[in-house]
Amino acid sequence: MTISTIKLADLEVNQSVDMQLLIRRKNLAQSRNGKDYLNLKLGDSSAEISAFLWDDAARADAGLKEGDCVHIKGRSQVFNGKLQLTLNFIESWQGSIDPRNFLPQTDKHIPTMQRDLLQIVADIRDPWLKRLAQAFFVKDQKFVEDFALAPAAKAMHHAWLGGLLEHTLSVARLALQVTPLYPQINADLVLIGALLHDIGKVRELVYERNLDYSTAGRLLGHVMIGVQMIQEKAKTIKDFPDSTLMLVEHMMLSHHGEYEYGSPKRPKTLEAILLNFIDDIDAKIVAVSTHLETDKATDSDWSDFHRLFGRAFYAAPLSNSLEDATSTSTAESGSAIPSATPKLF
Repeated sequence: MTISTIKLADLEVNQSVDMQLLIRRKNLAQSRNGKDYLNLKLGDSSAEISAFLWDDAARADAGLKEGDCVHIKGRSQVFNGKLQLTLNFIESWQGSIDPRNFLPQTDKHIPTMQRDLLQIVADIRDPWLKRLAQAFFVKDQKFVEDFALAPAAKAMHHAWLGGLLEHTLSVARLALQVTPLYPQINADLVLIGALLHDIGKVRELVYERNLDYSTAGRLLGHVMIGVQMIQEKAKTIKDFPDSTLMLVEHMMLSHHGEYEYGSPKRPKTLEAILLNFIDDIDAKIVAVSTHLETDKATDSDWSDFHRLFGRAFYAAPLSNSLEDATSTSTAESGSAIPSATPKLF
């Protein structure tokens, strides 16, 4: 059986499709006239798209489940400014599959990120905190492999393979940028918190065909799992100071900031306060950026409504205004104005 190798991200309007995709979400719904239809979110490693099956929907729904790999046929079309698929065929895929074809992946180079993270570990000055970081990122090869592949979340932010490494490196870089502004803060303590705050996600999440929570993730969550992992490593380091371990544990337990956000404790040290904020910065900037990239109608300057943030986001790039202003000024004065693109790092 020959199936197109085209990716969802490369689909064009009014294109015939014959693809192998993964069911991310599905719902059997009814139209206004009472007819059943199957509402699906289908994905591959490049994108996610809404798809609709209007014929024999109940039978198809009964034979499919979220996480299934399916063979679909249909046509792409635009509705309300967004590309979607209208299906005339869908069935479970019976052949072999490569999960990497269906799960989104970081667009960063993983070996380079690993190298950069190891350099940050090497630059930790506190000997105890350096040994703790090395116990994970240098000496535990299984952890290193899992950490490089794991996503940082199921849906909210960095929800792709390699996302945990990408997020951790960004938070660590933020720590390096911010801590020099506050000499009263223990920079190494913030840095170890940045490196370790989400390590529990290597056990909280599973990511074979679909991003989901493990049983341990559902029962304990990554915060508690991460604390357990740190305690295990600390026991392997002879005479590791109890007071230092307690401060690291507190940052782990409080890095979500507030009880309503799943934090067992609220931050009660300067280092824990700072970790909470820099973690939140990276998570929210990437979450909104991803939403703008994937949930914006093509004919609008606004994103779709984001349920978790409770708002839509303005999506018209500032760079266009800057380019217009630069062009106008150049035309008027005959000299170019250098442009500057703000960056986090």
